[in-house]
Amino acid sequence: MRHGLVCIALFAPVGGYAAIDGGTVSPAAAMSSDAMLTLTDRDNGRHVQAHVGDELELHLAENATTGYRWAIDNYDAGVIEFVETSASYPDAAVGSGGEAIFRFRVIGPGSSPLALKYWRHWEGAGSIIQRFAVTIDAAR
Repeated sequence: MRHGLVCIALFAPVGGYAAIDGGTVSPAAAMSSDAMLTLTDRDNGRHVQAHVGDELELHLAENATTGYRWAIDNYDAGVIEFVETSASYPDAAVGSGGEAIFRFRVIGPGSSPLALKYWRHWEGAGSIIQRFAVTIDAAR
């Protein structure tokens, strides 16, 4: 089952922009304030360039009524920190899909994997049916 959202955006309070080259997402060189990077399943496997203070918001399609949910699998707590998770299910009908939303903050320079798994936690690792991973390359 393939779920998909269609956007990747970089929001900057002072008018920055995003450049996507060869699988790398990077904020504008002239940007001087913290940014919000929004990632989706289309960013799976990419390197994301960020700066200390930036926030990352990850949107992944899920259908919790199947029992499968996205969960954090791995990240370097010296480079990024987990802020919060939430879910958005606009249609309240049973069986309707929505999305899981994970927020992280870049807290230090370096490179960190950011990996999630789509699974039924009570069934263990054998229930993983999908993975998501990006590498966060953070600069001061």
